Amino acid sequence: MSNVHGLTVENLMSTFPDYMRKDEMILALAESIAEKLGALPKQIDSIRIYAMIDDLPEELLDILAYDFKVDWWDPNYTLEQKRQTLKESWNVHRALGTKHAVETAMSAVYNDTYVSEWYQYDGDPFHFTLHIDATFENPDPVKHQRVLDRLEYYKNLRSSPYYIEYSARPYGNCTTYMGAAVSCFGGHMTVNVEV
Repeated sequence: MSNVHGLTVENLMSTFPDYMRKDEMILALAESIAEKLGALPKQIDSIRIYAMIDDLPEELLDILAYDFKVDWWDPNYTLEQKRQTLKESWNVHRALGTKHAVETAMSAVYNDTYVSEWYQYDGDPFHFTLHIDATFENPDPVKHQRVLDRLEYYKNLRSSPYYIEYSARPYGNCTTYMGAAVSCFGGHMTVNVEV
């Protein structure tokens, strides 16, 4: 990138009026100020953290999660999950307690996740169902507990999960996992886990 029009000492001093250059004290002061201003672009680049999340090392992501109060942070996330969680943390904080916050936050653990509110499936008031597409995932008990822990943080206080539904498009025989009942229909496998 060219510095022809950038914030550099040379560019700043080139705009300094000729009649003021005759006074050595004013010239020295102007050069001093120009040096300070010329250093600003480098300092600005060094603090552009949010724009550089995809380039930051994993250790720094853990520190940023603590600094940005990402309380649902899990140090066992993969590097990609950490990056995604950190990028979405501002949206989650802004929408905490809403359906959108639950869906956004859960998408860091399972890509395709959505919530059905109680009135959408004729359920009990203030209940919801969490639908997770686990086609290419391994929903083991540890990961399921992570979902439950995060769910308590994201949802609003008055709402309760009715059940969590894991569904997958089978690419083999339908099997049972997590000790829940499995049903295969229409090319999909569904596991409902009551909460």
